[in-house]
Amino acid sequence: MKVTGPKRSAPPPPADPAARGAAASPSAARTPRPDGFSGGTPAAPGPLLAPLPARTVPALPRFCDPAFEAALDAATFSRARPGNNVQLLQDGAESFPARDALIDGAKQSICLQTFIFDSDETGWALARRLAQKAKDGVKVRVIYDAVGSQRADPALFEHLRQAGVEVRAYGQPWKVWDLNDRWHEKHLVVDGRAAITGGMNIANEYAYGGSGRAVLSRGKVAEQPWRDVDVKLTGPVVGDAARAFIRNWELLGDALPGADRSALLPRLSPAPGGHRVRLVQADPEAETAGRTTALYLEAIRHARRSITLENAYFVPPEEVRTALVEAARRGVEVRVLTNSRASTDFGVVSDAGRYFYDALVHAGVKVYETTGGTLHGKVATFDGEFSIVGSVNLNGRSAHQDTEVAAAIDDGGTASALVSRFEAGLRQARQVTAAELEHEGFLANLRQWAVSSFAWML
Repeated sequence: MKVTGPKRSAPPPPADPAARGAAASPSAARTPRPDGFSGGTPAAPGPLLAPLPARTVPALPRFCDPAFEAALDAATFSRARPGNNVQLLQDGAESFPARDALIDGAKQSICLQTFIFDSDETGWALARRLAQKAKDGVKVRVIYDAVGSQRADPALFEHLRQAGVEVRAYGQPWKVWDLNDRWHEKHLVVDGRAAITGGMNIANEYAYGGSGRAVLSRGKVAEQPWRDVDVKLTGPVVGDAARAFIRNWELLGDALPGADRSALLPRLSPAPGGHRVRLVQADPEAETAGRTTALYLEAIRHARRSITLENAYFVPPEEVRTALVEAARRGVEVRVLTNSRASTDFGVVSDAGRYFYDALVHAGVKVYETTGGTLHGKVATFDGEFSIVGSVNLNGRSAHQDTEVAAAIDDGGTASALVSRFEAGLRQARQVTAAELEHEGFLANLRQWAVSSFAWML
């Protein structure tokens, strides 16, 4: 029998989905949101070990079905744009050269937003590239999160400004009352015609991923630089990426002149044979609250065969846990790849996540923890047809604290590539078993229970 301190077991979830709260958050007491999620402060988090009541599962539409698109339209207040070209950028070895090529080819404008803009080799190389384009007459705008980028040398941002780059920061480290609310989105939009989004920040640990180069990351040498995914988009959905950047830019200062706004939003025609892509933006303190969580929930609920989740900081809020449990119990193969305590850069997050594994594993969800380099990706596939690539962690922070962005891609080829990547990652991972969880010691359980109480901010 497992020796525990605070018990992992919890009462069954309410039968009424509306009664199920998200991960507990002091900041969650907001007015009801238009995407259907309730405000208020839910009960303290706890796993869902009790069996779900038997129910008849209705036939679920395929991901290309108009009913699914309509459900996403209503839940995320976004639209799928047809006729887009999609290129997965796996790890920094692919993403950063693609960024450099887009920037070097810019004729009119470059819009960049990032959570971390470090002043290491990678950060300075990008800063000099942006500065040169500004000197060449390209309008360059940069947004960075001041807390996420606090390790950066201020000289880097001054270098950009001196070259004519317009720079705006969100937040300041000294604003302690605001430390928990961060802008976590990543956007690169060039000439309003091409965009890159995903999980990668501007720092060595991201840029060297897949290159075989060791880096100094968070004070320690990482022999295997970070595992991550971006996606390059061309086509009508780029307009949504540009609008997401413009929204954030204008929240931080003066509005763009009309001519500049028009230049960032050229008319883009759908490409023959292109794919349907929607861009979903979420800001917990604005009208876009909850939208990326809603995207994941709708996709999980509509899956019929398989779900793969590759997610760096996997501490899923209760509504996500419930959806995953229900998917597994209706016969969907649900697999999760996340960090182990040894691979993560935030051990406390791994502890909090493991507290919730019991319910998932008990329901048949297969959870794998990587034994290789740090996993930073935030990607998912559903039935080998539909994919999500973005900045969204399946945790309380992404649900209730951080701004996020995600690209939802209706393309079997993209999904197949991500599934192959997922399965390759399993070669450097180990499955978490029910027996392992059952035999964790008292102190491990106590630590996990304690940190799970703060899951809303991890």
